[in-house]
Amino acid sequence: MKLTVILFQKIRSNWEHIEHSFSSISRKINFKMRIRYISLLLFLFLFSIPAISNGKIEEEVLTGLDEIYNLEFDQASVRFKTLQSSYPQDLSGYFYESLLYFYKALPSRKDEEFNRFLTLSSNVISKADNLIDKDENNYDAIYYKGLSHSYRSLLMLSLNKNLLEAASDGNEGYRVLTDLIKRKPDYYDAYMGLGLYKIALGFVPDKFKWLLSLIGFEGDIRNGIEMLNTSMAKGKYTRVDSKVFLSIFSLNERDQNDTKAVDLSRQLVTEYPESSVFKVFHASLLLQGGFPEESIRIAEDALRLNKKSFQDEIQKSASAILGTAYFRMNDFSRASKNLEGFFIYANKEDRYNVHMFTLGISFEMLGERQKAIDTYKKVREDFINERDGEVDKFFYRYSRERIKSPLRQYDKDLIYAMNIRESGKIQEAIAKYETMMNNKEHLNSGNVDDKIRLFHNLALSYYYNDNIDKAIEFFNKCLELEPETETWLVPHSYYELAKIYYKQGKRKQAEEMFEKVADFDDFDFESFLDMRIANFKNKN
Repeated sequence: MKLTVILFQKIRSNWEHIEHSFSSISRKINFKMRIRYISLLLFLFLFSIPAISNGKIEEEVLTGLDEIYNLEFDQASVRFKTLQSSYPQDLSGYFYESLLYFYKALPSRKDEEFNRFLTLSSNVISKADNLIDKDENNYDAIYYKGLSHSYRSLLMLSLNKNLLEAASDGNEGYRVLTDLIKRKPDYYDAYMGLGLYKIALGFVPDKFKWLLSLIGFEGDIRNGIEMLNTSMAKGKYTRVDSKVFLSIFSLNERDQNDTKAVDLSRQLVTEYPESSVFKVFHASLLLQGGFPEESIRIAEDALRLNKKSFQDEIQKSASAILGTAYFRMNDFSRASKNLEGFFIYANKEDRYNVHMFTLGISFEMLGERQKAIDTYKKVREDFINERDGEVDKFFYRYSRERIKSPLRQYDKDLIYAMNIRESGKIQEAIAKYETMMNNKEHLNSGNVDDKIRLFHNLALSYYYNDNIDKAIEFFNKCLELEPETETWLVPHSYYELAKIYYKQGKRKQAEEMFEKVADFDDFDFESFLDMRIANFKNKN
């Protein structure tokens, strides 16, 4: 069990980073924001339902699902309680009631809702065991048992609760779902839950894979995605849920120009035009894809519809999207306004250093230095590494640096250019970076950390613009430097070169670059880079 706990510590840390990889500070900003939206979606969509023979139950469950998608939680709660009283031997009503508290506990972190979920999910497991004792081939009961264990594990991991119990529940959920699919391969709704586990475990770095073998786990991103595709195509009740997660896991490296994630999320908006949560989700993916203008339009539409359950969470998430989107457009006045709106709803449990730092930068770009300093000082220093991860730590460091010294014109130019690139205007960004490169006095006035930031950002821009020779040239320039604080850009540059060489068919050189990454330790976004490498290797 100790080995299982160690593995789950790694999974908890890595889960915060899942869903496609980004390769500059700006991608980290978007990534952090994305995690908040993924968390919102996790407590809405991490479920599936087995086949039910009773037509009335089936109809009620489908209606309840639509109510959940449309954030009509009160109606769904009444419906699932009615199912319990009308069909006490069927587990669906009990299962869904427990999940409603899962949804509530994850964003609120309230102990009473967390404990209520544990009580209700334990009841589902107990009822499932009783049914299995009577009939070992009761696949519905087996399914509910396995999924309930999985949810318990996920919530305890997400809320940083009892890790030993989380590991135990995770073990049991994985075992039960795996056995179910082996015994009944056409139980298609079950593929989603197991597929998510396969993907999550697939992101575990190579150096921890031996733990998976010891405790009987098997991670495989590609196989997990195949399972999600199966449940989306053949599952009766998991089609929408699977589409949500396929959207998340279809996010790829920016250089791949893959629109599948945005396309799938757009389908969800079309299917559920009154769902504010799907609009927030779609807006966040649009922002990741470099479409800030459309992201703003969709986020504002989500706020217009925000009249049902989780109004504060929708308001908070949409405000963060709007603030970041306007920041990407170099509209720092509107960025600051919306980010201030985000903090009206944020609480101490939110991992919000990235947004506080971005707000401070916005003020400074507007010439309001004192407001910027006051904002930088609000960045949390009491975050928990295991829960809050690398991003909060990174922006805490950046905020301390900005308190000591204001933004120089060099820093402002980098911000302008980065935002232009992240808004999809690659050639314009390259022109901006090249102007900085040609300003020798400007360039020579900076230190090694300044140079590697410029070289790395320019290399990424060339790469996104398919100017591979120039990208290789400037990534190699990064490798020639010995930065004092931005050391993380060196292993990240090795990774970018590995991708380039792999795509060119130069597998030996690519592997050499991957090996170079392994030579580095204790740098910013180390776990995130491990995730990117695992994702790349699993998909190629």
